[in-house]
Amino acid sequence: MNILSKTFVAVLLSVGSCAATACSMTPITGVTEHKTYKNPIINTSLPDPTVIRAQNGCWYLYATEDIRNTPIYKSKNLVDWSFVGTAFTDETRPKWNPKGNIWAPDINCINGQYVLYYAKSEWGGEWTCGIGVATAARPEGPFTDHGCMFTSQQIGVQNSIDEFYIEDNGHKYLFWGSFHGIYGIELSEDGISIKAGEKPRQIAGSFMEGTYIHKHDGFYYLFGSAGTCCEGAKSTYRVTYGRSKNLFGPYADKQGQSLMDNHYEVMIHGSDIVAGPGHNAEFITDDLGQDWIIYHGYKRSDPDAGRVVWMDRVEWIDGWPHVAGDRPSTVSERPAVGNILLADPTVFRDNDTYYLYGTSSLNGFLVYQSKDLKHWEGPCGASDGLALKRGDAFGTAGFWAPQVFKVKNKYFMAYTANEQIAIAESESPLGPFRQKEPAQLPANRKEIDPFVFFDKGKAYLYHVRLQDGNRIFVAELNKDLKSVKENTARELIRVNGDGWENTSKGKWGVAEGPTVVKEGKTYYLFYSCNDFRSPDYAVGYATADNPLGPFVKHDEPIITRKLIGENGTGHGDFFIDKDGKMEYVFHTHANSSQVSPRKTAIVQLQFDGKDFKIVEGTARYLRTDE
Repeated sequence: MNILSKTFVAVLLSVGSCAATACSMTPITGVTEHKTYKNPIINTSLPDPTVIRAQNGCWYLYATEDIRNTPIYKSKNLVDWSFVGTAFTDETRPKWNPKGNIWAPDINCINGQYVLYYAKSEWGGEWTCGIGVATAARPEGPFTDHGCMFTSQQIGVQNSIDEFYIEDNGHKYLFWGSFHGIYGIELSEDGISIKAGEKPRQIAGSFMEGTYIHKHDGFYYLFGSAGTCCEGAKSTYRVTYGRSKNLFGPYADKQGQSLMDNHYEVMIHGSDIVAGPGHNAEFITDDLGQDWIIYHGYKRSDPDAGRVVWMDRVEWIDGWPHVAGDRPSTVSERPAVGNILLADPTVFRDNDTYYLYGTSSLNGFLVYQSKDLKHWEGPCGASDGLALKRGDAFGTAGFWAPQVFKVKNKYFMAYTANEQIAIAESESPLGPFRQKEPAQLPANRKEIDPFVFFDKGKAYLYHVRLQDGNRIFVAELNKDLKSVKENTARELIRVNGDGWENTSKGKWGVAEGPTVVKEGKTYYLFYSCNDFRSPDYAVGYATADNPLGPFVKHDEPIITRKLIGENGTGHGDFFIDKDGKMEYVFHTHANSSQVSPRKTAIVQLQFDGKDFKIVEGTARYLRTDE
C-alpha cells in the first residue's frame, strides 16, 4: 500500500509497541551496534550547508561556494562524506548579479525534480542581492539555472538572502532574510516563481539570518543564527529558535516573548572548541526517529580552515529542542542509518542472487541485491537505483507493491500505479523495466497489490479490488500477460467481523498484500489485514486445494507486533532461499510512534506439513551496512 510521503514525513500514532518481555520470540532490534563519530564530520570549509536524502538513499550536502560553483558532497551514513562535484560550472553558473557569489543554497525535491534555491550576493550588496532557482533531474546535477526570482530592490526586503523552502497544507512557501527581518511568501505550484498577487509577510525581527522552519508535534519551530558569521575565532554566531502554532507566526520564546521583538532561545552556543556555530541545514531524522542537526563552525584550533561542518543530535524535551550541553560535541553516537526503507517488500531469487524491491516515496521502484540475505548492496537499479522509473512504463504516481518473476529468459514486474495494475518487462532483474506502450491491465475499478502465480501451465493474478473494502481476488491471466480472463475472476478474502483482521472495527475492511505458495496439493495464500498505519497490521494465511479457491482462513495471524516486537508488521512476500529455508520479507513501522519511513524486515518460517509459524529468533531488519 501507499507510503505516506516522498520526503519520508512521519505519520504520528499515539500507540506503543508491545514490550519485549511479552513477545514470544526475540524482537527485531534494528540497530545492533552503537558506533561513534567525531566532529567535524567534514573538515573542509562548507558554509551554510543544506542537506537532502535522494531517491538512491544517499544524503547530499550543498554549501556556499568557498569551492566555486557550489560544492556537492555525498554520504551513505551522514558521517563519511565525499566530494562529488559542483552544482554549476563556469559556463552554467547563474549570470544575473555578475559580481555576486552563490551563497546559502537550499535543496529540495519538488514534483519529482531537484530544486536548488540560492542567494546571489556580495559583501555590502544588500539591495542588489537576491534569490535565484535552478533545477536538475539528479542530485549531482547538472543544474539548469532559471534565473533570478527576485532581488532585494524588487521585493522590498533589504538583504534578501538565506532562503528556505517549505511545503505546508498543500502550499509552497519561501522564507528568507538577513538582519533586516525574516519574511515569507507563497510560491507557484512548480516552486519556481512567486504566486501571482502574493506579498512578503514578516515573521521575525532583525536579530537573525539562516532561516529554517521545522514542524514537530503540532508546532512550527523557526531556527536561525544570531551574531557574526565570518570572523574566524572571533565569530559570535549561535543557533536560535522560537515556536508558533502557525507557519506565519507569531513565533515566541519559552517566556512567550515575540521573535518580532528580537527575543529568542539559543540551542547551540560556541565553545572552547568551536567558534560561531550556525546556519544549520534541515533536520535529519534517522531510522530510529532521532533528529539530527548539521551546521557550520570554525575550529578554534585552526580558524583559517574556514567554516567546517558539524553534526549533533537534537532531543525534544517538554516540546522544545535541545542539543546536549548547548554546545557542539566532539565524540557522539552515530545516527541510526543503514536500514533499508522499503514498504510492501518482495524478494526475487535468480540463480545465486537475491533481489529486493518495494514501495518507497519515489516515482518508481528501487532494487537492492544480496548473495546471502545479510549483506545488501544498493540501490543498484539501472536507472539511478531504480529498476523501474516513471516514464518507462504505465503510471504517474502511487508506485506500490511490486513483484518480479521470470518467464523463459525475460524478467517481468507486476506493480501498482495510479491505483491500477500494470506489468513491465526487462532483460535484467536490475531493470530498466519498461513497456513499449505504457498501459494498465484493463479494469473498470481500482485494483492494487498484484501477485502473479504459475501453476500447471497457467498464470494467475492475485490482487486487491477496492470495492466496499480492500478485497483479495484472483483471475487467470491471458498468455500475453496483458489482461485477465474476467470470467475466471472470483473473490477470495474479505474482512468479516472485528477479530485480528479488523482491530479498529472500521467499516472499510482491509485485506491486501497477497502472496501464494503451493505445498504438496495445498495452496497457501498469505495476506495482511488492518490499515497499514495501524500498529496491528499483521499477516495471516488461508488454504485451498485449487488456485481459484475457495480459501479457508487459518484462525490466527502468524506475523504480528506481539510476536515480532514492532508495530505495523505486514505486507510482504514468501520465498525459498538457496538453502531451502522458507522466508517471509515484510515491513514494519519506523518506530513505536511513527509509521514512515517503513523498514524492511525478514523472518524464517517453518512448516509442519499442515501449518506455518515463524522460527523464533530469526526476525531481523535488512541493512546496507552489515
